[in-house]
Amino acid sequence: MKDETFAQLNMFFIFIVANLLALILVPVYYSMYHNSLGEEGNNPWVAVYYILYIIGVTAVILYIAKLKKIGILKAIFYFAVAWTMLFALMPILYFIGIPYPGLISLAISVILTAILIKNPEWYMMNIVGILMAVGISLILGLSLGMVPIILLLSILAIYDAISVYKTKHMVSLADNVIQYNLPALFVVPSKSDFSYKKVKGIKKAKGKKKEREAYYMGFGDVMIPGILIISAATNFGLMAGVTTLIGAVLAMILLTAMVNSGNPQPGLPYLNGGALAGLLFFLVFFG
Repeated sequence: MKDETFAQLNMFFIFIVANLLALILVPVYYSMYHNSLGEEGNNPWVAVYYILYIIGVTAVILYIAKLKKIGILKAIFYFAVAWTMLFALMPILYFIGIPYPGLISLAISVILTAILIKNPEWYMMNIVGILMAVGISLILGLSLGMVPIILLLSILAIYDAISVYKTKHMVSLADNVIQYNLPALFVVPSKSDFSYKKVKGIKKAKGKKKEREAYYMGFGDVMIPGILIISAATNFGLMAGVTTLIGAVLAMILLTAMVNSGNPQPGLPYLNGGALAGLLFFLVFFG
């Protein structure tokens, strides 16, 4: 029990550190990505476009997994990792004056992806996941308007709940991700001898009586509420971003309690709801 509590605290640590790092890096990303989409970034329909894209990509991935085309599946995930890290690293290198930031970012992202392919262990997943979460939350939080972001978080929360409780296809997706050691989840072991490479899936691991070997949290569970945190800080000041983050962390406490029941839980209804509540709290009392 003590090891499981420590693992849960580590999951909170990952969530908080990733979002605080994103807040710290706002000035670094601001000049490159703020309003980069122009008026389109304020279009509420952008949220719908992103949802349709997510649903489409999820359907394709599940279909490929069903066909057991594991090579194609891995290629999709690792390409996404390399591509995301490229754009996540570029603003940092550009800001500190490194020459050829695009080329160097590409080299670093390829090297990190190659290491991840060679050694898909939990600590590599977490390192890459934090980098991706920070980059995506900053890019989207700075390029999208507040209205599209609020719509996006609201729709994603509903979609996540339906996909876990009703259709259960998100559970199947997570099972495939874990079974094939794909980079899409933060992994925090609760046992010292845990190896992510040896995990066969989560479907047989359900049930609160069974001792957990590790806790899992999707990259999206960090980056999606992070988008609102960055947008709040950009539009209303750093205190708004911090308050939004506090709201998400408080909601994460409730989510953790639900996870301890032994069944898979959708993270976004809790985390997005908490982030939105935190922002609302700021606007009502400090805005």
